[in-house]
Parts: sequence; structure tokens; C-alpha cells
Amino acid sequence: MNNPVFDQIKDVFKSTRDSLPRQAAAVLVPLVERDGEICLLFQVRAKTLRSQPGEISFPGGRIDAGEQPKEAAIRETREELNVTVEEIEVIGTLEPLVTPNRSIIYPYVGIIQANQIDPSPDEVDHIFYVPLNALLKARPIEGEMEWRIRPGKAVPTSRMANREAYLDRTYKVVEHFYEHEDYLIWGLTAKILRQVLSMISRY
Repeated sequence: MNNPVFDQIKDVFKSTRDSLPRQAAAVLVPLVERDGEICLLFQVRAKTLRSQPGEISFPGGRIDAGEQPKEAAIRETREELNVTVEEIEVIGTLEPLVTPNRSIIYPYVGIIQANQIDPSPDEVDHIFYVPLNALLKARPIEGEMEWRIRPGKAVPTSRMANREAYLDRTYKVVEHFYEHEDYLIWGLTAKILRQVLSMISRY
């Protein structure tokens, strides 16, 4: 039996079937050759940015409406590093990451072959390079970070099963910190970096 209500509900969700989360973002892990050595390119975000000023990241940003993650990673890399599409070769896909605020990040790995990289000062303070071999040999610092959840006053905790587990809940997450000269690479950038290094080290 085909209930017409189902057809109405289908129409409601029709436009969302292949859509991405509203806070979805995409990044590119850039591999470059410098003085005959393969390096990873990192950028320090401009200090004038509202979100994460001065932090170390890979090129990337929010996915625009109607845009696929890979397209967004390439577009953001072009805009932030001032390189052309022809100078970017996407060679792989990494596992998506979910951030503490429940946004999702789609990481890609790519090779950039550009004679010169002059990042946009509006988005990037400066860039730096770390040799791939150095990162493969590195032993990052490991430390625990705690995320605490406390329900607000409007949460009906008295009616929740196993309520004690949610009144003041703490999650412990192991973070990795990579040191390079005066730079400290950690957080989501380090998580993405670990994926890359893990895949490369298998070969």
C-alpha cells in the first residue's frame, strides 16, 4: 500500500538526499618538492581571521552550497596559496573527521607543482615546509585533553535513564603534538597529518 503521506514526506527530504552537513569543510594536505626533497606545506592562519587566528593548518575551508568536498579543497587551496588548478594534483582521500562541535572535515592529499607560492595575506600569515622524512621519523608528544559535558537547566535530567552518567561527563582524548623549529602542530591538523604518515609509512 502506497500511503500518500509517505509521498509528502519524501518531498520534504528530496533536496537533502545527497546534501552535506551545513558545517562541512574540506582541506588539502599539500606535498611539494623543495631542493630535491619532498615536504609538507603548512600555513599559519592570518591573525585577522575570526576563526582560529594564528593557528597552524592545511589549506581548506567551508564547502559552498552545491559544491563537492574535493572541489572545495581545490578552490580553498587556490584562494589561500594563490596557485592555479593546473598546479594542483589531488592524489588521495583520507578518512573524514568529526570535530567537537559536530562539523565534518573531508581531507585530501595533493601535490602542488608551482614555481612560486605567495599566499593570500588576507587568509594566511605565512607558510612553512617540513620534510616528509623528518615527519616520518618524528615522535610526537602525547597528551590527554578533556572535554566536559554539563547539561543546562532546561535539560530534563530527572527523567533520563542512567542520568548520573550525563550530569557531569568528561571525555578524555589523546592528542599528538608535532614539533618543528618554533612551530607546534596539533589538533585537527595533527590528526590529518597522522593519517597521511600512517598511510605512507606502510610502503
